Amino acid sequence: MSALGHYGTVSVPATVPRLSPATVPEGAAVTVPKGTVDTIEGTARSDEALARSAALGDRFAFAELARRHGPALFRYAARMLTGQHHAAEDALQEALVTAWLALPDFRGDASVRTWLFRLVANECATSRRRRRPQPVDDGLLEMMPGRDGYRPDSAAVAADLRAALEDALDELPWRQRASWMLREVEGLSYAEIAEVLGVGPAVVRGQLHRARSTLAVRMEQWR
Repeated sequence: MSALGHYGTVSVPATVPRLSPATVPEGAAVTVPKGTVDTIEGTARSDEALARSAALGDRFAFAELARRHGPALFRYAARMLTGQHHAAEDALQEALVTAWLALPDFRGDASVRTWLFRLVANECATSRRRRRPQPVDDGLLEMMPGRDGYRPDSAAVAADLRAALEDALDELPWRQRASWMLREVEGLSYAEIAEVLGVGPAVVRGQLHRARSTLAVRMEQWR
């Protein structure tokens, strides 16, 4: 997927059947104009409806799912892989290929969004085992929601805050970091996080409690 940063373009895997040999060459990038594929008589199609269409071979429906959820999926992958953009792109690409191949067997036990997060989480875990940690890109930390009322007085203060948060996040155990990001950044429920990480809701609560406690101590001076 060469255009993941745009989230409206997805490189169709070679295994995906072509809708039209004349208009959609195999392996070509499919750009999905917003407001076309995802609407029927002016009503937005649900993720579930798009997933059903994609499961039947509709590549445009699948590309629309990627467009909808690409930003959040990539943001999560990039943060879990500590700013390794290429690794995050690879993880997302592999997750989307897996999703395309698995959609015919998708039973809807979880929401499509939660299911996609789980596929990305699995790819991130695999990538993490293969790669050495790298520093977090400042741009990733800038995407994180700021606390209400906080206004850095200078670029130096903002840089120090990013560095402190980077260090604190990097020191969190993998599952604590994943739980915190999925809850605080992506807004998933405890049940959804449990589905993504393959654990019980009680484990998620425990991981979040420990992550929040650790971050609160580490970031005390910035309150």
